Amino acid sequence: MIRGEDYAHLWIEEGILHFVYKPNTVIDLEAARAIVKTRLRFQNGTPYPILCDVRLMKTASKGAREYLAEKGCINTLAVAFVIDQAYSGTLIKAFITISNPSVPTKAFTTIAEALSFLSRYN
Repeated sequence: MIRGEDYAHLWIEEGILHFVYKPNTVIDLEAARAIVKTRLRFQNGTPYPILCDVRLMKTASKGAREYLAEKGCINTLAVAFVIDQAYSGTLIKAFITISNPSVPTKAFTTIAEALSFLSRYN
């Protein structure tokens, strides 16, 4: 059985949900569904701005990205991606442009910048 906890660590700090992907994570559609299910259960009905650290994630399939753009925005006020590598940056920029998430979504290279963006939605 696939569990969202297998892919990321999550916690809430100062009203922001932190979602940090584990090293070399590969997300397919089945994993994306498990991740969203875990996050929604963790939030227990409360919407949060989300800091999503993808610096160590390896990749996500097209189906996973589309699912996360639609269902991944449920109970989400805004999303700030923290990116590091050129590959992650390209993947996330494509996700934002092509998948068009339904909540404000931006990519940043530092956690401080991401938190500053999210503080507007807290």
